Amino acid sequence: MVLISGSMLFATLLMGYSLFRSSSSTWPPEGIQAISMGYPMISTATILLSSWFCSRIRGNVAVNDFRSAKMNLNTTLILGVLFMFIQTLLWNEMKTSGLFIGSGIFSSVVYGFTWIHAAHVISGLLVLGWLRFVLRPATQNLGQKVLNVEKFWHFLGVIWLILFISLFVI
Repeated sequence: MVLISGSMLFATLLMGYSLFRSSSSTWPPEGIQAISMGYPMISTATILLSSWFCSRIRGNVAVNDFRSAKMNLNTTLILGVLFMFIQTLLWNEMKTSGLFIGSGIFSSVVYGFTWIHAAHVISGLLVLGWLRFVLRPATQNLGQKVLNVEKFWHFLGVIWLILFISLFVI
């Protein structure tokens, strides 16, 4: 249900954005400088790498290698926090270049999408932190818990990839 409702939220926002964007003659609007690709590209690499480490946790648990599972989980958490730090750098760069939430539709869209995604990433970090405490051999339904957390984290990575392409590439 969480993935479906999150998907619907982002799909609705992206549909509205694409309708507005397709009716705009120039993007970003004239007089507004495009956002540098540096931080968004680093964010993308960071969240994709975190997904890779997250995907290893389930395999570690399946063979009862809890030491490796915790290392992969810790790495996923660190990369998730790094993603949020890079997002903060992006927002600061936008402010420095004069793009504020109230500067127009372009900045409102970028801030809105990235803030909503950041709220979900924070939720994902909290769930990963919870998983850190239940990651023990005797935990009931541990495989299912790991799978559910992994799905949510990968979902956040896919959403970021879509946002990256939609907001910064195209």
